[in-house]
Amino acid sequence: MERILTKDEIAELLSAVQEGEIELEALGDDEFVAPERGGEATRLDLLRLQDSGRWRFQNLDIILDAFARNYGMSLTNRLQSSVMVKRNDMETREFETFLSDLPKNGLIGIVRLDPLKSGGLLIFDDQLSYSLLELLLGGTSRGKFTIFQRPMTAIEVNVIKGIIAAACPDLKKAFAPLETLESALVKVENNPRLVTIVPPDAAMLITRFTVTVDNLQGRLTLAIPHASLDPLREKLKEGVLGGGGRRETLWSRRLQEEVCNTEVTLAAALGKVSLRVRDILDFQVGDIIDLGCEPSAPLSLVVEDRAKFLALPGVKNGKKAVRIIGET
Repeated sequence: MERILTKDEIAELLSAVQEGEIELEALGDDEFVAPERGGEATRLDLLRLQDSGRWRFQNLDIILDAFARNYGMSLTNRLQSSVMVKRNDMETREFETFLSDLPKNGLIGIVRLDPLKSGGLLIFDDQLSYSLLELLLGGTSRGKFTIFQRPMTAIEVNVIKGIIAAACPDLKKAFAPLETLESALVKVENNPRLVTIVPPDAAMLITRFTVTVDNLQGRLTLAIPHASLDPLREKLKEGVLGGGGRRETLWSRRLQEEVCNTEVTLAAALGKVSLRVRDILDFQVGDIIDLGCEPSAPLSLVVEDRAKFLALPGVKNGKKAVRIIGET
């Protein structure tokens, strides 16, 4: 067994090597082992956006699914054809990179999302844009449309603008449980270089939807800056899941309205006494039943067989009435 060098011996050996007193022996060809070649190095920039923030906003998919349902119904009513809008995927990308990858000849709607920090983008790809244009001009969804390899003209953009603007009320409705948005279409562009709503390196949450009209299909993309969604992160955790600080949803408000309109039975009880059946069978006209309470004692106001209030008897407009004086 070889002897293990001490700490002082190791220090002296290293010093001798550095000063050149000991020459290092080169390894033989048979002793040399080449390191295994790994994959290509990947650049990691800690100052720029990384994909780790892809699922930062918990439960936001519930809000976006609600937007897809609402927008599908809006398009169905507008086009008089069955339209289905389905959410596909969500990812986080830098604004500059996202714009550079947008499909050509599509339409970019810039929408206002007050009081959020920045607005958002609604992008229709060329397939969806030209298909909707044909439908609005009287075409049928059962035929095949020609997708021109050119940007839309100003007249064509004005025809589609109403379809893009119809998404703004549905965005407001979907975000209602979290924030009261004032959403409106600002303008429509077909050149990504003219769209600058945030700095180039800003993080954007990208959500893609598939829009299907009979046998026609296109892609809709919703892009919202992370800076706009950051203030809603805590509300997303509480409001959607039903935490302590949640806001009333449309369903809860309707349920409350229906409960308030429900009819119940209200009775004023003079008193209550327990008797045997034998005694009840012997009752005669004129018998007096002791209720066990003073004549001036308040009545018990019973709601659906449950005592709720205390009341005093009286008369109003020639009819017997009670005045509530407290709770039981």
